[in-house]
Amino acid sequence: MMKGFFCCVKGESSNSAAQNQVFDDEPSGRNEFLNRIWRDELQIPQSPGVEDPNAILFPINPPLPANCGPSYQWREILDGTLNFRQTCLLGRGNFGDVYRCEFRRTNQVGAVKIQNRDNPAGHQEFLAEVTTLHEANHPNVIKLLGKCYGRRNRAIVYEFMPNGSLERHIFDYARQRQRVRPQGIDQPTRRLDWETRMKIAVGVAEGLLYLHQELKVINRDVKAGNILLDADFVPKLTDFGLATKVKVNKKGVEKERKIDLMKGTPGYIAPESEYSKLVSTKSDVYSYGAFLLVLFTGRKPFIPNQVPAEAEKHKITNWFLRVWGRFGNASESVMTADTALGNRFSVEGLRRIFETAFMCIKEEPRARPAMADVVQMVLGAANFPVQVVPLLEMSHTI
Repeated sequence: MMKGFFCCVKGESSNSAAQNQVFDDEPSGRNEFLNRIWRDELQIPQSPGVEDPNAILFPINPPLPANCGPSYQWREILDGTLNFRQTCLLGRGNFGDVYRCEFRRTNQVGAVKIQNRDNPAGHQEFLAEVTTLHEANHPNVIKLLGKCYGRRNRAIVYEFMPNGSLERHIFDYARQRQRVRPQGIDQPTRRLDWETRMKIAVGVAEGLLYLHQELKVINRDVKAGNILLDADFVPKLTDFGLATKVKVNKKGVEKERKIDLMKGTPGYIAPESEYSKLVSTKSDVYSYGAFLLVLFTGRKPFIPNQVPAEAEKHKITNWFLRVWGRFGNASESVMTADTALGNRFSVEGLRRIFETAFMCIKEEPRARPAMADVVQMVLGAANFPVQVVPLLEMSHTI
């Protein structure tokens, strides 16, 4: 049975806005008896920031806006993850670990991302994620179920995606065949056929178009690892910790904006972002082009190299630009397709996908298409008929 828990008190701060903030893991008042029960309820071994009363607390400035979804108590998260049992672990990231969590009160299964207090930008990323997702309502954007916002513990709660991240299905399929079992929850990977990959490509493009046109948001971290798949392999954009609002001039035309700290994944980051810290919707377009290459070639976006001067050679976008001349006709595009596709796919559709990727990863942002145009290009590629490709044509020579 779920144990009782107590309501919250205001956070301690001289800031008037912060003083009105309600936290979801704080004691219920100054009554020492209730506070002692609260401590007994929440304390578990190896729970950072809970067992040590002198632990550094999370910041509260700027305060969390009021419209950021329902609140969950920390006790619910502990119970729902079986005290963060390893078998509930879904993945690890810079922001924090992600666990499968069963909420008895709401009869829901969610994915809980626990904020790592060692991340200096964690508070800003928390705010960016919950405020963006609370406003979102699109089939290709992850649904926010709520949050736990406390001085000692913080977490973001999403809908649970049974098929996990797209990255696992692209890169871990071979390892699964070798019976290499990952730690944490056992989410089997599947070989992605042509139709599934096209559905994912279209869904991700439409999700980005929604962000750009409706929410006026730049994702800034489009990659295969941030695409989650539901039971029917419908893709969902997730991880909005770097999300930034679109900036426009007096005429309403978008312009690039400067950011203080550049984060992202090598291979997906647009050149103007990497070298000049400039972002726009066109930097998302670049990342989507790199994403298409990863999805349809099965290659890693970036292979680390010990020689810094040669790092550029190991980005998937630079590799693709070097070999683009070989893709003059559809049959030559086949040679670089992911072997996990098998020999049943659309040859012309694949060529159109590579052509779209080529346009997306142009160095000059203004030369790249808008996401509305990208959506139409990918939909066009999906319309070409699937065929069985002779195996001799699929020998990789690149």
